[in-house]
Amino acid sequence: MRATICFALVASAFGLGCSSSDGGGNATGGAAGTGSTAAGGVGGSSAGGSSGGGTGGAPSGGSSGTGAGGSSADPLEAARQACVDKINQLRATKGLSPYQRWTEKEACADQQSTSDEQSGNAHGKFGQCSEGGQNECLGSGSAGIEGCLESMWGEKDQAGCSGCDACAGAYTPNCANCDFYGDQTGDVCGHYVNMSAKYFTKVACGFSSLGGWATIDFQ
Repeated sequence: MRATICFALVASAFGLGCSSSDGGGNATGGAAGTGSTAAGGVGGSSAGGSSGGGTGGAPSGGSSGTGAGGSSADPLEAARQACVDKINQLRATKGLSPYQRWTEKEACADQQSTSDEQSGNAHGKFGQCSEGGQNECLGSGSAGIEGCLESMWGEKDQAGCSGCDACAGAYTPNCANCDFYGDQTGDVCGHYVNMSAKYFTKVACGFSSLGGWATIDFQ
């Protein structure tokens, strides 16, 4: 099926772009703010199939590198930990250090995800949790978070994303062979860039109370 990927950028120097790509149950789409302190970034959304999800970015190893766990009373505790662990497992495949779990911003990420799902506007609340980058999964819910993250990480295998690893140390919208927005080659790379960045150190995984969307905030 077709997945529509739209990007809402955080810097006035960049525009708005959309593209379409073939996707399965977990569709990818939605990365924002791939800059640490510099303005700029990629953003967007995508609609998948009935179990679809959107994407937006990172890798890691097992449960290593995760920060203090959330409250045992949190019904989403397992999903949050699985989200961080999956990112770190993927990062480990590139020899990247794990992100710490950003527990203090998880409730805020929940609110962003709920608001964005209600409005249908991916990244509509981007920046409200002090994040420097954001990925969103649209429709996969907490149960599909790992599959959504796999789809985002898989962007690295596209021809237009072959140079993205060279951008991991510092954000730049002009990295050779790394089409952040998909507006040059059609290969969207922004989600992978967020997930593989060396300038981010922690991540918060939030889930909409409506059950469909998930937000991954990077700082």
